[in-house]
Amino acid sequence: MARIKRVLIIDDVSVIRGFVKAALRDLEVEVVEASEGAQALELHDTLPADVIICDINMPGVNGEGVLRALREKGDATPVLMLTAEGDKAVVGNLLKLGIQGYLLKPFKPGVLSDRVQELLSGTAPPAPPASAPTANDETAPVKADERDSGSTPAATTESEPEADVTGAGESDPSSQSDAA
Repeated sequence: MARIKRVLIIDDVSVIRGFVKAALRDLEVEVVEASEGAQALELHDTLPADVIICDINMPGVNGEGVLRALREKGDATPVLMLTAEGDKAVVGNLLKLGIQGYLLKPFKPGVLSDRVQELLSGTAPPAPPASAPTANDETAPVKADERDSGSTPAATTESEPEADVTGAGESDPSSQSDAA
């Protein structure tokens, strides 16, 4: 019998961790949560994750610090970053450090679930180039009309506001979350 895959969610905001967990509910995965980077690194040492979903901006060890610590010890676990800001320089730096993708908050639960499933199954597109994204390259966040096409690579998904974290409803831009 195959081992159940483990996903580590790292975010200092418990509501966001709950949204991510809800988005993954239909996947056959064990979800482990950490509220800050140092705790996550310790947890990952004892309960190694198959995929890590990590917030960029956290007090203490932030998302970049978590990623650097993993890569410095040779850990190639796939990492998806969550961010409320689309700072191209920050995302470009994280791409150079080896993230497999990023999602802008608020995200569509179905998009996150699909990307995690791709990473777990080994069907995710290769990591994007290590240069900062620009409006005209394939590493830039997707345009609104491409968001629901299903053809967006895992490495570069921007999502639109999503009020229904169960994924059952349609996106409602008026219910945009202020979570960071």
